[in-house]
Amino acid sequence: MPVNPRRLVALSAAVVAMALPACSVIESENHVRYSGNYVPTDSLSQIKLGESTPEYTGAILGEPTSKSDLEDGTSIWRWDYTVRKEGEGSLLLVFDGESSSEKKHSTFVQFKDGVAVKKWRS
Repeated sequence: MPVNPRRLVALSAAVVAMALPACSVIESENHVRYSGNYVPTDSLSQIKLGESTPEYTGAILGEPTSKSDLEDGTSIWRWDYTVRKEGEGSLLLVFDGESSSEKKHSTFVQFKDGVAVKKWRS
C-alpha cells in the first residue's frame, strides 16, 4: 500500500513536536546597540515644554544632528540614531540561529520664542 505524503508530513511533525520538550536551551543572548546621536528617554524627560532653552537642551541632549529654522520663527532640532538588535540562540541538536534588525529613529525638539514647545520621537 502506497504511503500518503500528507500523513508522512503529519507524522514527521508529530515526532518533532514530541521531541522538542526533551531539548534544552544551550545558549541565548540578546544585544541592543545604539549608534549616532541617541537620546535616552530619561534625558528627553528632562526637557520641560515652555521652560527649557536651546542652551539647556543642548547641554542635556548633546549636539543635534541638524537644526532647521522655519519661516514661522520656530526651530526644530533633530538627533538621528540607529537601534540594532541582535540575538543568538541554540537548542540542543535541533536549532542554531541568529537574528538581527536595524531601525533608524530620530528625536526632535521644537523651539519657539526661546523655549521648547514640542518634543517627539519617530
